[in-house]
Order: sequence, then structure tokens, then C-alpha cells
Amino acid sequence: MGSGKSSMSTSRRSRREFGRVARGDGLGIGFTGAPYTVREVVELAKLAEKEGFSSFWFAEDYFLRDAITNISCVAYATRNIQISTGIVNPFTRNPVLVAETIATLNELSGGRVRLALGTGVRPLIESMGIGFRHPLAAMDEAVAIIRKLLEGKVVDYEGEIFKIKQVKLAQNPYFDLVETNLKVSAVPIYVAAIGPKMLELAGRIGDGVLFTAGFSVWNVKQALPMVRRGARSSGKPVEAMKVGTYIASSLGEASKEIKGFLAFDVAYSRPENVIAAGIPEAKVAGIHDAVTKKGLLKATELVSDDIVDQFAACGTKGEIQAKLEEFREAGVSEPILLPMGTDAAELIRSVS
Repeated sequence: MGSGKSSMSTSRRSRREFGRVARGDGLGIGFTGAPYTVREVVELAKLAEKEGFSSFWFAEDYFLRDAITNISCVAYATRNIQISTGIVNPFTRNPVLVAETIATLNELSGGRVRLALGTGVRPLIESMGIGFRHPLAAMDEAVAIIRKLLEGKVVDYEGEIFKIKQVKLAQNPYFDLVETNLKVSAVPIYVAAIGPKMLELAGRIGDGVLFTAGFSVWNVKQALPMVRRGARSSGKPVEAMKVGTYIASSLGEASKEIKGFLAFDVAYSRPENVIAAGIPEAKVAGIHDAVTKKGLLKATELVSDDIVDQFAACGTKGEIQAKLEEFREAGVSEPILLPMGTDAAELIRSVS
């Protein structure tokens, strides 16, 4: 619903610069590694394609079902819907491996793949014994490496984080006499971003920007000027930037799963972002204390309707569609429904 802090002129400028998508022209469906099995995800993706959704996204949240297995199965089982990672990161998946994976998925899908790359969640990455450092530099370097590899170039790269020596996709010294038949081609690259510096970087190096679930309409309006600044600094037209955002969604009342997700999000997000979006500071502090001291289930009791209204899309078909339209008015070209604690198939049928 937003906090009312942005003026009508800002809204009009957002639509002019990023392009307003007509209802239903850009609508994604997203999943993560829980609760659906791979087979269930495939069936839901097929239904979304049938109902006219524009894209399928899968986030690699550790330590659940992995993204690439799910994306591969969906790529094989569908024909038209765009297939997107959303997100993978360059710490657990080296940029060369990401490029190789995307090229393979693009072959499998007939050229329908898009890459969404983010830095991932630092504590989870470090818990695997994997180093996490200089995320801005890592993202900048990873996108440059992946893009060059997918353009078919030989990459010899000496960066702060990544050092790549004479790598070219479709070439391997062990199989020098074997025709690989792997065709590589550039794909759109979305950069997942929240903070100001990463938002500006996304505009500078990305073909699109991807916002996480828990980003409100107000947050979108505050973030897009930073993305535009980055786009202008690289000389690209701002209207060329695609804007996607996950929206935690359920038909009817907000599910306990959504309230739990929002409680965790409010507790650990940048407090200034949540407070500026219209949530009282005392409520933010109370939710943080509940999450850390009493557990997530108890914290859901503090997630009130105003928090749900700000950071999720719940209710009737009409109410969910109205929320999607708010995001489009704010400058989002492709809202991505993230079903949580709801009948995902019925949600897909209801809002398509």
C-alpha cells in the first residue's frame, strides 16, 4: 500500500522511465526449495505456462532443494515460459560454473533462460566453510566473467575475488578431438539488490534488477532511483532495465508461513527500511525480540495486518491483483508471485 511519501509526479516518472506493464503482460511465478517436491514444482510451472504467466523463477535457499535440478526439470517440461534462476550466487557456484550451467539450461530450454545472480545469505554461505568477502566486487566481477563466457569469448581475468585463466565454454583439453556441440549465447542477467550500493551496481551492470520478497511498494519507489543512477552512469537507457520483485502471496488470510517469513524479514532487515515504509519502530523492535527470544511461531502473533498489507499480497483475487497493480505503478515490470501457505494451483488460476 505504501506510506504515501512518494508524490504522484514520482509515480508518473517511474512509469515513463521504466515502462508500465499492462495487467497480465508480465507476471512471474516463483518457488524456493520448500515445501514443494520437484514433481509438484514442475506441475505448477506447467499450469502457470498454460495460464499465461510470463516467467518461472527458482531461488536457491540453503539448505533445501537446490535450484538447478528444479529449473532443469521445468525447462524440459515446458515450451514457452521464460526460465529464471532467482537467485544463485557466485560464492557457492563459481562464475565459470554458473556460465556453464546457464549455457546448458539454455540448450535444454530452447533459449528461454535468464540468470538472476545475487550474493546470497552470508551466514548460510559461511556455515558451509565458504568464504564470503567484498560482495560488491564479487558481483561486479562475476557478471563480467559470466557475460564474456556466454558471448563465446576466451576469459583471462585477474580480479580482486576471481582469477580465471584462459577459459572458454565448449572447450576442454581432454575432449579436444570431440565435437561438443554446445552453443553459447548471451542471456539477460538480473542482479539481486537491496542496499544502495548494490542497487546502483545493478543498474550499471545488469540487464535487470531483482528485489527480494519482503520489499514493499514504498521500498521499490525508493530503490529505483538508485538503479536508474547506475544505468545512466553506464550509458544505457533506463527504460531498457527490467525490474522484477518477489511478492509473498496467499489466497485468503495471510498464512502462518507468510507471517513467519515477514517476522524474520522485519527482524533482520535494515531497520530504517522497515520503519521508513511505515512500520512503527517499537513494533519492529518487538518483532526482533520475539524472533530472537521466543521463536518464529510466537513472533507471528506480532505480524499485524498493516505489515502484511505492506510486504505481501493476500486476500481475494481482486485484492491480490490490486496489489500487483500497485507494484507495477511503482515501476515493477514483472511481479513474481511467491506462494506461501496457500493452494498454489488455485492462486495461479485466480490471478492469471
